[in-house]
Amino acid sequence: MLALNPLFQDHAVFQQKIPVPVWGKAEPGHRLKAELSGTTAFTKVSASGSFKLRLPPMTAGGPFIFTVTDLDSGEQITLQDVLVGEVWLASGQSNMEYPLSGKGFSRPSAGDETPLSEIQVQEYISTIPDGEKFRFITIPRNASGCPEETFNGNWRVVTPESAGELSAAAAWFGKYIQEKLDVPVGVIHCSWGGSRAVGWIGRAGLFSEPETVHFINQRDAELVKADLWDERKASQQPIPVPREFIDPGNKGVDWGWANSDFNDSGWEDFTVPGSWVHQKYAGNGAVWIRKTVELPAHWAGKNLSLELGPVDKMDISYFNGTEIGRSGKELDPSFWNKRRSYPIPADLVKPGKNTVAVRAYSYIDDGTFSGTGELYYLLEPESGERIELGGAWKFRAEYDMGLTKRPAQRLGPCNTCTPSILFEGMINPIKTYGIRGAIWYQGESDTGTLAEALAYRKKLAEMIQNWRYVWEQGDFPFIQMQLAGYNLGRESQYDPESWWSVLSDNQRRICEDLPGVYMASAVDIGEAKDIHPQNKKTAGYRLALCALNNVYRIREKAPEGPRFAGCVQEGHSIRVRFRHAEGLTLKEDLPRSFYIAGDDHHFYPADKVGIEGDTLLLSSEKVEIPCAVRYAWSGFPSNTLYNGDGLPASPFRSDDWEIN
Repeated sequence: MLALNPLFQDHAVFQQKIPVPVWGKAEPGHRLKAELSGTTAFTKVSASGSFKLRLPPMTAGGPFIFTVTDLDSGEQITLQDVLVGEVWLASGQSNMEYPLSGKGFSRPSAGDETPLSEIQVQEYISTIPDGEKFRFITIPRNASGCPEETFNGNWRVVTPESAGELSAAAAWFGKYIQEKLDVPVGVIHCSWGGSRAVGWIGRAGLFSEPETVHFINQRDAELVKADLWDERKASQQPIPVPREFIDPGNKGVDWGWANSDFNDSGWEDFTVPGSWVHQKYAGNGAVWIRKTVELPAHWAGKNLSLELGPVDKMDISYFNGTEIGRSGKELDPSFWNKRRSYPIPADLVKPGKNTVAVRAYSYIDDGTFSGTGELYYLLEPESGERIELGGAWKFRAEYDMGLTKRPAQRLGPCNTCTPSILFEGMINPIKTYGIRGAIWYQGESDTGTLAEALAYRKKLAEMIQNWRYVWEQGDFPFIQMQLAGYNLGRESQYDPESWWSVLSDNQRRICEDLPGVYMASAVDIGEAKDIHPQNKKTAGYRLALCALNNVYRIREKAPEGPRFAGCVQEGHSIRVRFRHAEGLTLKEDLPRSFYIAGDDHHFYPADKVGIEGDTLLLSSEKVEIPCAVRYAWSGFPSNTLYNGDGLPASPFRSDDWEIN
């Protein structure tokens, strides 16, 4: 009957220098003994059959044999190859979930379907000082709606065969920690792409603040209904979309919009890639783009290929008026992030001018031709020659539904937006396991509305306090990754309505609200057209710098980039102070990232930006008496301010004025 929680198995890593909790099930009333490297602990099994004991603190080392023995029955569990070292919990949404191999998050580029190749995984492995001392375990996705006590998973040694499955950010973080400390490192990876903070907060945590009690009330009102449990399946269900959102029919082709002789001179100019919804060319519905291309004579009569980036959500593509391919139909969302590749028959290809036309249909959320410009081209396969199609096209909406509202998915099993559901399914089974701290990369899904972005500061603080309480080991360090730049279809340097910036600034403020909360910034390693930036190496390195400085007290570089510490008005200027600002510098002399305002709340670019020690002095001819400053206030800003260690300043605002 003796059984341990799945965290306790061969190849596990235990946290050094703290009491090590060990728990599981056994015969009620029996006495148990645990032993690791000569260190022992005893306990008795409760009437319910559960037990928990704590091994005394140990120093890093191993491998060891770990045993738990039922002293009354003689039953024994023996674990092999157990290490003692540093254990970190890695959690969040897709940018933490993103594996070193890139599998499942493919962002294709020409000739390569895998963002991080097998060769790069091997290169990563070669940089680990001792791979045998780096272990990880992944907690599988679980949104059952039940308070789970166990899970299916295994501790794995980081090897060339296993490394690709580890969170990329956590892999680089663990590598740098192990390299610097020269001790075993274990990572417990527990994340879910697209998840919101409220799903990771326990019930007690949501009850701790009046502003979040309503989340539990909403959940309780829904989960008592029988049909919720009868209808749901084990996997996550798609969000229901009304049947009236189905494409009403292709009128544009009847109007000749695909034909090469159609006059599109009256159409709007549109840049591909780009979002027609965010740029307000049209709402959801059907739109067309057209481009006339000059083909060389030696291409005439040859088979070609039309290559397009992902089209959200479906498309029909034409060459000289003839359909050459289509992806998606009705309400199928599965093609929104997939590249298109359509063969062009030789008999359609003529020398000189040829016309490419694409009809796209998006019934909900964004409507966009996404990816990067180099994903759009015509290819002559025999020679490998190509003609780039990224850039200027002509655009017209065929059927404009306006901005359609996403139907609400019912709270309950399989809906990760359900309050506490990920805490119950994925955190509950592992809580109290000995850890040094947590790294956290999440927030993108909490930028859906301004209200959500504004509320993030309170919600994440509740989550941190809730986790610290249930872990029963005090205020363990919590290191968050500030959001990477992402333009969301907005190109401006200053965006007063940037919900992305609101949330990023709230991440900074949380560090001021709670002890032991730190932040590394990814603002300058984002990618304008991809919410999943691939430079997880830098992200992991910056998280590790934060840990080495703030947790292990090892300082070789600053723990983070310049962080706003206050400002004061000086005559017609405003002086801004920063922490971690030694060697403060402006890269590329681009002060456009700084905007200042007077008491009229109107922000203008700073005309003058001067560095004086660890401060900046800002002024603008349009602001007589400045009283507020904002920096990098857009989804994808110019990052101009760095410290001497090359770390970027985090976006911030000094004001608490209402954001519309």
